[in-house]
Amino acid sequence: MNRNAEYTALLAELEQTPPALEYTVQRALARNQTSQRKRWLLGIPLGSLAVCFTAFVLLVNLFPPFAAACGRIPLLRDLAQAVSWSPSLSAAVENEYVQPIGLSRTENGITATVQHVIVDQKQVNIFFTLEGEGYESLSAEMPEFFPVQKCGILGSDFRRAPGTLLRFSLDYVDGDVPDGFTMTFAVTGERAEGEETPAAPDRAYEDELLSPAPEGEAEILAEFTFDLTFDPQFTAKGERIPVDRAFELDGQTFTLTEAEVYPTHVRINVVGDEANTAWLKGLDFYLENENGERFDAVSSGITASGDTDSPAMVSYRLESSWFSGSDHLTVHITGARWLDKDRQRVYVDLAQGTAPWLPEGVELTSAQLRPDGWLLDFRLDGALMSSPFAMTFYDAEGTAWEMGQMGMTVSDDDQDGFLTLPLPGYREDEVWLEAYYSHASALETPVSILIK
Repeated sequence: MNRNAEYTALLAELEQTPPALEYTVQRALARNQTSQRKRWLLGIPLGSLAVCFTAFVLLVNLFPPFAAACGRIPLLRDLAQAVSWSPSLSAAVENEYVQPIGLSRTENGITATVQHVIVDQKQVNIFFTLEGEGYESLSAEMPEFFPVQKCGILGSDFRRAPGTLLRFSLDYVDGDVPDGFTMTFAVTGERAEGEETPAAPDRAYEDELLSPAPEGEAEILAEFTFDLTFDPQFTAKGERIPVDRAFELDGQTFTLTEAEVYPTHVRINVVGDEANTAWLKGLDFYLENENGERFDAVSSGITASGDTDSPAMVSYRLESSWFSGSDHLTVHITGARWLDKDRQRVYVDLAQGTAPWLPEGVELTSAQLRPDGWLLDFRLDGALMSSPFAMTFYDAEGTAWEMGQMGMTVSDDDQDGFLTLPLPGYREDEVWLEAYYSHASALETPVSILIK
């Protein structure tokens, strides 16, 4: 097939508005307009293609790399859909900041294919598919790595249809992304047709929380091992910007030590003064460049990392400004979440069903002693998106106990949440819960700090 024929085939593909091509053409024709690129994935209206026809044919015929990039458009379209929830990863796809892998293995009728990776100095995002005839869904178990990787690891979604683009994500705090590693993971699945599993007898929700019915281990259908090597042109990407700026939040003193800008995210690193009376547990903040373009806090995935010597969170994640061409960046802090140093544990009088103090926005509504332990019910203010308590609780002697699970529901009007904490096997009349935070504060005037 000659280049003109390739173009004809590609034009047919464009009738379905592939989301990555717009930015490919723009980069080739107008590199000086980089800072004005839209951050969302959009297709090209067919009427505009005629204007670019001559330039496009020249590019296809004269520059083989451009033609090769176009040939990957169907795969990039799938990738763009898979990362649509992440502005940073979407921008990486738009700017072809993607390393193709294309490694495939088949075992016991299951095929695993590592399609792409998006990496920089601090994060690895591995995109892969699982396929197999006769399966309604397939799941990738948590991966293992050799050598062992000292990083936070997010597993892939469970029970997805065969062929769905899945993702493993690794986030490095102290070290950098290595040149490569060996990844191994197992696959489980559910057959589209087969013998029905006998229904388990109905049990009360409360009983399930306190004493869950035993579940048989899922059958391992296959296990896959991939040797992954990362291109240094991607793993070297990152910029550390010294800031060393002191600031105050709600009477507490901090220093913003540095910012780290990577293609997949931005990190803001802070250190609290030893005299502070509360640990910083969360920030409401955003980044803004000189053109008013805003980069919000990461809302899905790893949003912050903590201090090994305290409950404080010290490194916070934002969506990346890497591809925006920003000359100046300012962080604006609009609020914070705190854990008072003298309120890391919450006392509950189980016999009376009372608590002298609870985190802000939390109300104890009941304490029930059941045959398998205590159940605590709380009402949560609608602003709370997660449990204010850890899975560990303590008795009067300070012995640690584990919940194993907890239950949370949201009211129909999305105004309030309801949290149920089970204390399995626990029969004492008082308990100490481990708090994640104590209160939040909103700033009338944001704290604004110039990053660069």
